[in-house]
Amino acid sequence: MVVINFTKGDLLGLLKKEMSNEEIEEALFLLKCETEWEGENIECELNPDRPDMYSVEGCARAMKTFIGTEKGMPKYTMSDSGLTMRNEDVNVRPIIGCAVISDVELSDELVKSLMQLQEKLHGGLGRNRKKSAIGVHDLDRMKGKLIYREVDPEKVKFVPLGETKEMFLKEVLEQHPKGIEYKHLLENEATWPVILDDYGVVSLPPIINSERTRVSEKTQNLFVEVTGTDEKAVMHSLNIVVTNIIERTGELKSVKIDRKKYPILEPQQWSLEVSETNRVLGFDLDENKIAEALERMGHTVLKQKGGKINVSVAPYRSDIMHEIDLIEDVAIGFGYNNIEPIFPKSPSIGGISEKEDYTEKIRELMVGLGMQEYVGFILSNSEDMFDKMQLNKKDIVEIVNPVTTEYTICRTWLTPIVLKMLVTNKHRIYPQRVFEIGDVVLLDEEAEVRAKNVRKLCGAISHDKANLTEIKSIVESVLQNIGVQYEIKPINHNSFIDSRCGEILVNGESVGFFGEIHPQV
Repeated sequence: MVVINFTKGDLLGLLKKEMSNEEIEEALFLLKCETEWEGENIECELNPDRPDMYSVEGCARAMKTFIGTEKGMPKYTMSDSGLTMRNEDVNVRPIIGCAVISDVELSDELVKSLMQLQEKLHGGLGRNRKKSAIGVHDLDRMKGKLIYREVDPEKVKFVPLGETKEMFLKEVLEQHPKGIEYKHLLENEATWPVILDDYGVVSLPPIINSERTRVSEKTQNLFVEVTGTDEKAVMHSLNIVVTNIIERTGELKSVKIDRKKYPILEPQQWSLEVSETNRVLGFDLDENKIAEALERMGHTVLKQKGGKINVSVAPYRSDIMHEIDLIEDVAIGFGYNNIEPIFPKSPSIGGISEKEDYTEKIRELMVGLGMQEYVGFILSNSEDMFDKMQLNKKDIVEIVNPVTTEYTICRTWLTPIVLKMLVTNKHRIYPQRVFEIGDVVLLDEEAEVRAKNVRKLCGAISHDKANLTEIKSIVESVLQNIGVQYEIKPINHNSFIDSRCGEILVNGESVGFFGEIHPQV
């Protein structure tokens, strides 16, 4: 869940409408937000699927259509800022989008909200700045054409935000607090991305901005840049930031990067089947009622004909990825409080399955052994599953037309997933003792869908003195506590150091293995 804070006065100022505490709480609750009050301060706990609502401006915009003071999607006009940027084929973080917001009145409320929005977007859409990172600058302290290029970190220097002296880029990662926190994103690269103007470095994404372009109470014109590795995350982050700011103040202007203008605020076009909507929700709504519900959720209905509704979705609604997401919005717009609950036709008493009960016991055992649980994605890729583990690829369940190269297959074992998690947490404190208990997907010609889910357990210990004996003690503790008779024999496995790997046998059948990971892995 995502928690944001704002004041009642700020929210009402954006709504341009008086509302009681109870009315605010009810409207936000129906928009999937839970609120806690402390005087005039509101703490709002949001579902992470609505990053456009990670600030008070986004919440106010959603509330306007929901309570009926506005209708449908906002219309955005955008003039040309005259600012241009050249992207010199940056490979480390190849995606960049920019915008200018002029004539800004930089109030304390806007500054606090913007900082909070950046932080939440970095953690959510940005995946801790890996997929996208946002920089906001004082445009009037910049000069000339902008360049986005890679440079040698030992040859370029600037004054990073919060500092008074120049530092080489490499020194920033070694000495600056933000550099230390996010150095894992750049430290293994030979060259690093920077945004330059005529004066020098504007930003070292995704680490830190220049002190020269610091935003202050005197700032009147903002330059917003978002860089990253994922185009959707970058563009959605940019759209959310700029549209949320102009809910309060300023005029939005475009920036030309090579031959294309940003931000791209073209709405998404969707077509919704009335019959499918009613089937999924169990409703019996006509086209007009569904259209009203969609407009209440900030969508613009373009056309209703022949049992279909054509819908325009705002460019900041990154959560709308499938028809089912619009159907959910119909349910919210109609009002969960207006849905009459009914008993299922075949009521039965639910309970925990034997498999889940056993899984929970194993989970408690691992936690009791000082391990911390990690939950990874069931999707992975062949490079992680096999190539990096020094294994030959085998028959697996592959994804048809994958959206990203990161997720192209279903995982067949947990070890690569846990190791990848350790890699991304190298900057965290050691020792690290983690485990995952979860499903993998294996081919099975006898299964109805020719594949089956198999529950597996993987544990890992990472520190400078970790060895075979330590992980063996974890293995034996688990086996002894669940009352399994077992034997262990040495084996060789390509993912582990020779003679430092053991196989676990139960009734003569191999059920697992453990060892010290091969340095090449």
